[in-house]
Amino acid sequence: MEQLIKELVEKANLTEEQAAKATEVMVAFVKSKVPPMFQDKVDDMIAGKFDMGSIASMLGGSPLDMLKGMFGKK
Repeated sequence: MEQLIKELVEKANLTEEQAAKATEVMVAFVKSKVPPMFQDKVDDMIAGKFDMGSIASMLGGSPLDMLKGMFGKK
């Protein structure tokens, strides 16, 4: 989250306190829009630790299996 705060300070001319609060509000908003099982993943994504494999396993398969299913192959 520190990187996002830094970007807001630099690009939106916010103070560090304003950027931190904006980030906090944004994260809470995003978490309110995703299913509960994905809410902890929001923090991971913002921290740059996004792991598609862990999300896929929560949904019952690997990313490759999910793609095969999208194209009618099992």
